[in-house]
Formats: sequence, structure tokens, C-alpha cells
Amino acid sequence: MSIFLTVVIFHLFAVVSPGPDFILVTRQAFRYGRKVAIWTSLGISIGILFHVSLSITGLSILLQSQPTLIWYLKIIASLYIAYLGLVSLFSKETNFVKEGLENKSSSFLKSFITGLLTNVLNPKALIFFITVFTIVITQETNLVIKTLLGVYMSVATFIWFVCVSLFLTHKVAMNLFHSAVPWIERITGILLLGISIQIILQQL
Repeated sequence: MSIFLTVVIFHLFAVVSPGPDFILVTRQAFRYGRKVAIWTSLGISIGILFHVSLSITGLSILLQSQPTLIWYLKIIASLYIAYLGLVSLFSKETNFVKEGLENKSSSFLKSFITGLLTNVLNPKALIFFITVFTIVITQETNLVIKTLLGVYMSVATFIWFVCVSLFLTHKVAMNLFHSAVPWIERITGILLLGISIQIILQQL
């Protein structure tokens, strides 16, 4: 029970803290609407299962012992996050998608993949799961318990970002943020670029 509570607390702080995942879901909600934001949230939650699989199989420890692989992963992640930032920063389509309408030019599958890649390539997520599965969850921990904890973190993440998506696309929020969407889009782009630059500078 103590392991579960520790993981819950660790994960709670990790998932609610602003990062690439949170910024991406916010962008998707404002730009494309509720359904796209939820599909993006699903991609992020499946990305967590990827990190859990690496940790359970011990591949995360292998990556940790290969700093060159970690370096390349972080560079790829920074470039991808920078790409998302530039799309937001220089996008001309800044109209808020009203509730009940679908943006036909936006593919749900593409949104899912965007969320998946953003989480999988997020070096902070990799470091978080390496920490959890090497310090909190020991080698003596039962494989079933490890799996259940991983599934919990994935489901909890999905629920959190669905709640964020529902809140940001609520009618009140839509009316409140409608005129500010162009600025929010630009700020989102700047934040993503800032995260990308920070990752790159840490590798130099």
C-alpha cells in the first residue's frame, strides 16, 4: 500500500505540473476542440505505457547506461517539440472551434499520434519513470504490481487530461477565451520553443 501511495503522489505532481503534454492538450483544445484534445490525451496516456514497458523490461536501465542514446533521444525530442511550437507560433488559423463542431481537416488519428510522440519523446517522462521504477518500485516488487501501477498511471493521466480538455472546451471557457485565442496560440508556441531550447542547452 505504501508503494502505491508513493507512486500516486509522485505521479500526481508530475502530471499536473506544466510541461509539453499539458501545453499540447491546451493547444489542441483551443485550436481544434474537445474531441481532438481527448484523442491527444489518449495518445499521451498510451505513451506512458511505453515508458512503463521500458522500465518493467529493464530497457530503461540500459538506456540510462548509454548516455549517447539518451543524448540523441533528447535532441530528437527537442526538435519535435520545437516543430510543434513553430506550428503554433506561425499558424494563421486561430479561430476557436465551437462546441459541437468538428474540424474536418484535423484527423483524430493524427491527434492521437501527436500526443503519443510528444510523451514518448519527452525526456522528462523518461527520467520520471526511470526514477520511479528504480527508487520507488524495487526489483523485488511483483511484476503484476508493477504492471498495475503502470496501468494506473496511464489511466490517471488520461482522466486528468480529459478533465483539462472538458474544462477548456466548456461553453463558459469558450466565451471567456474566444478573443484571446490568437495570443494563447502564440504563447503556447513560445512555451514549446522554450522547452525545446532548454533541452538542447542542457545537452551542450
